[in-house]
Amino acid sequence: MKKERKLLVAGFLDAARSQANSNALWVDEQVYTYAELLLRVARITRTLTRENKDCSKQRCALLVDRSVTAYASVLGSLLAGMSYVPLNAKFPVQRNLRMVELSSSTSIVVDERSMDAAKDLLQAYPDPLTVIMPETEILPVWAASASQHTYILRRQMADADVATLGLPVKANPVAYILFTSGSTGLPKGVAVTNDNASTYVASIIARYQPGPGDRFTQFFDFTFDLSVHDVFVSLSAGACLYSVPAKVMMMPLKFVQQHELTHWFSVPSLAACLKRYNALRPDTLPSLRCTLFCGEALPTSLVKDWRPAAPNSIVENLYGPTEATIAFTVYPYPADDARIAALPVVPIGQPLPGQETIILNEQFQPVADGEIGELYLGGSQLAQSYWENAELTRQRFLNLRFEGRLAQRWYRTGDLACIDVHAGLLYCGRIDNQVKIRGYRVEVQEVEAVIRRLGGSDLVAVVPWPVADDGSVQGLLAYGCGFTISSRDILKACTLHLPAYMVPQDVIELRKMPFNANGKIDYPALQKLAKDSNGQQLEKAIPGP
Repeated sequence: MKKERKLLVAGFLDAARSQANSNALWVDEQVYTYAELLLRVARITRTLTRENKDCSKQRCALLVDRSVTAYASVLGSLLAGMSYVPLNAKFPVQRNLRMVELSSSTSIVVDERSMDAAKDLLQAYPDPLTVIMPETEILPVWAASASQHTYILRRQMADADVATLGLPVKANPVAYILFTSGSTGLPKGVAVTNDNASTYVASIIARYQPGPGDRFTQFFDFTFDLSVHDVFVSLSAGACLYSVPAKVMMMPLKFVQQHELTHWFSVPSLAACLKRYNALRPDTLPSLRCTLFCGEALPTSLVKDWRPAAPNSIVENLYGPTEATIAFTVYPYPADDARIAALPVVPIGQPLPGQETIILNEQFQPVADGEIGELYLGGSQLAQSYWENAELTRQRFLNLRFEGRLAQRWYRTGDLACIDVHAGLLYCGRIDNQVKIRGYRVEVQEVEAVIRRLGGSDLVAVVPWPVADDGSVQGLLAYGCGFTISSRDILKACTLHLPAYMVPQDVIELRKMPFNANGKIDYPALQKLAKDSNGQQLEKAIPGP
């Protein structure tokens, strides 16, 4: 019997039919009901199907930025049966060009606020694209110098025709392609299927039971796969998604209070910023009933301050790489467990239903409980492949069999982990963050945990420095902000808690910590700062939150 394919967009279409008059999306100070959003989605869907011979074999790039068109284009491209490929107007043009080229996108949706980036991209991209501009009335002057493309303005788009709109008869198995940083310096694409993403969304909805009346935060750019959680968990459940405005992104508490949001989902660094500015006061976020963190290691000290600020909310830690679809394991932080509170970071817990984990040594053999090894993931959430990169797919997705495990295909994460009999999986850092100093192996995360505890701040990052010409690491350099004691005292205390080879050369306090486009601490920026300034602080080089 042929397995029925699950489409990621099906949940939204069901909610739009059954909850037509309910609020679906808050963006740019406006609220859109499911019926109003569906109209915009339908116009993009109808236009894409009109302009493409077989959408099930096509990919649609999205050059959009937190507008109603942005959300409609994600849903509309999937409803047309296409894969979507998110770009970012803030990325260098060469990176966006590479993403369009690698994905072989045939169409692109552009909103008004991304028009400058579109000009640079479309003038430089030689192959013809169908350029859909749902918000644009007049063709830009610069389009004359990019005449290889076909432009569809707002008035030229297809009618919505919502009454006959349904799921595509044929759909591309791949729902989206996300490009992440590659070790070669070129972005690598991860092809996530409709089945992968639908499985994840179904597990999350079953676990947290969101529904009409719930209100979700949306912090993430579409190039970060955690945005898929925001969009499809909320809109499949009939809830309302709130696109947090850029101007309050780093200090969103009043926004959450004003709109009485019920579901929070962010990287830990955002909460750490709030803690640094003493914003996490008791009962600050009473409307929250569900707090999820993902994307970085979650310090237990941060949860200690979050819980009284959101007294009615559960707090859970999600873990998972893009290659395993958004999040793969979950740990519910217990109400009162001194043993867990004493850990430096919150455990990553147990896999979601139907998924499996295993920890292996360098010989691909399972390690004993308590021993550290590399974490492997198996199950229906594993991505199809790296996009058009068979060699990298072979390196990272391995066919292995183990007694007591059903999975036969495993993704090697590059993350170190161990099994705790009480808490499940404990995250122990990255293999590539493990450096050797004076012949000793040093896990950078362990040093960060000590400095967080000593300095009273969760915003801490340790980078190798100096690094010799032959690549050997001579020592470490620590950065942080919001310390409760001086950097000198932290450094002195490190000598009492760490062996000499693990003590940083210096602890540098910054006014601002650098964050990347996904809201995570930007380690490459700190590494460059250390190199360019010979280890000394140059705060003007740090982009603020």
